[in-house]
Amino acid sequence: MRIAVFGSTGRTGRLLCERALARGHEVTAHCRNAGKIADLDPAIRRVEGDLSDTAAIARALDGADVAVSALGTTSRKPNTVLSDATKAILAAMEQAGTRHFAAVTSLGCGDSYGQVNSRLMKLIIKTLAKEIWADKERQEEAIMRAGLDYLIVRPGGLTKGEASGEWTELRGGQRSKGKQMIARADVADYILTRCESLPFGNDTVMLV
Repeated sequence: MRIAVFGSTGRTGRLLCERALARGHEVTAHCRNAGKIADLDPAIRRVEGDLSDTAAIARALDGADVAVSALGTTSRKPNTVLSDATKAILAAMEQAGTRHFAAVTSLGCGDSYGQVNSRLMKLIIKTLAKEIWADKERQEEAIMRAGLDYLIVRPGGLTKGEASGEWTELRGGQRSKGKQMIARADVADYILTRCESLPFGNDTVMLV
């Protein structure tokens, strides 16, 4: 399978590239600065360009069966970084004929806010990180409206731990108990497992 990864220089994006290649897939990593992933396997194809560069996005999608977004931001000011980038990718997918899109957002987005167990995390989402979550919600809305086959993954708190091969999927109003944490490596493996059994079926899942 040919997989195009956006946000490939981030911690989750790097894992997606590495683990997809290890599973035998052809990987294209879209990035603003290829030097940031110079240490990754040279078999990973690099496409350098901003997410406002439609030609670079198109090159990354050339021949791709599925696109995966691990885009993130830390800006606490009002912005549309994630949603604008996602709209650009979705538009390019339409042109390229790539029909499957997976994106990592966060637990607490949209209707999953009530599924967050931590009172502190709820407070952070509504205060310090409210602009980040607001744009993640705009990102999700753009994905749902695009008319493509999609998977939205809302992980709990991300850790640096080794992959456990275990995770809990939550949908709708389902709740989990205890700390809602998951290793980035498990998020990457979950997404790749879903990519290997397309279509996604327009699925939104909370992952802990």
